[in-house]
Amino acid sequence: MAQTQRAQGPSDPEATGGDMSDSHDAPELWGNGGLVGDGRYRLTRRLGRGGMAEVFAAEDVRLGRTVAVKLLRSDLAEDPVSKARFTREAQSVAGLNHHAVVAVYDSGEDRVGNSTVPYIVMEIVEGHTIRDLLVNAEAPG
Repeated sequence: MAQTQRAQGPSDPEATGGDMSDSHDAPELWGNGGLVGDGRYRLTRRLGRGGMAEVFAAEDVRLGRTVAVKLLRSDLAEDPVSKARFTREAQSVAGLNHHAVVAVYDSGEDRVGNSTVPYIVMEIVEGHTIRDLLVNAEAPG
């Protein structure tokens, strides 16, 4: 779910491929001036984006560790159905304890611009996206 450049689940970003370093990738443009969770998480780089959410690497400034922060897209933050789906995902994943599933550390909502945007804070894991694995897999011969 929060694996670096890996996507799983209904609102997780899919690997977008290509260069993601456009003018919207300045950290201060993400979250609330680059911060989420009342300033606890400092967003450092975007890991991926998809239909409903964006995932960022972030520094947990309180505990001094790197985490992944998933933010519901701000244009969907006012949609009650999208918001409920995102919240259910956080609750469902937080209830899991398995070596193949990332740990959920925190979740909440934060003001971003004029919207209240939900977020999920997760363990960050280095790896590849499922999409990358499928694209790079050898075709059966």
